[in-house]
Amino acid sequence: AVELDPGFARAHAGLSFVQFEDAFLRFADEPAAAQTEARAWAERSLELDPLDPFCNLVMGRVHWLNADLEASLPWLERAIRLNPNYAQAKYSLAWTETLLGDPASGRADADEALKLSPLDPLAYGMLGVRALSHLIGDEPAAAAQWAARAARAPGAHALIEMIAAVAHALNGDCARADAAFASSLRRNPDLSAAEFLRAFPVRDPAARERIAAALRTLQG
Repeated sequence: AVELDPGFARAHAGLSFVQFEDAFLRFADEPAAAQTEARAWAERSLELDPLDPFCNLVMGRVHWLNADLEASLPWLERAIRLNPNYAQAKYSLAWTETLLGDPASGRADADEALKLSPLDPLAYGMLGVRALSHLIGDEPAAAAQWAARAARAPGAHALIEMIAAVAHALNGDCARADAAFASSLRRNPDLSAAEFLRAFPVRDPAARERIAAALRTLQG
């Protein structure tokens, strides 16, 4: 699409979104290069159309890749101001708020995203952030319930299964925790506690340690 129409902002934003996934999920052989590409495509999309909510969304998401959560907030909030019914922007904001230590706001935005788009291709992530909000809030029973739903949702990737493993472990369900952890490693043998916390840079020290301790136990 970019080749056919170099001024098509949304196509550039789509390329940023794909490169983000390559970096975030480590699909790319060189994640750092994918991260650079994700930012470059996002910047170009905004040059072409600064009022497109999708272009603002991808710019917000690229800041996750170097754990600069504060920098992502204004872009995601701007995407929502441009389109108050933008479910993926609400979901992305929910992740950012939750990781920054505001699980109540993250939970509310995740619920709104699910209400706006119940069959969203990223519904597994909306359910996953709901689970993570309860993990950070030290509510393991609720976290396990939402994490199980997230792991069963279409498109759920290995990191979502690892959220489920942590939630079940902290909820005292060792059998389900071990099963989810083993499944996540079958899908991505390189996953570890460090990789999980790279993907989800939890700021609250107590919550971060709870999650890290659960992962250390699961790793044996």
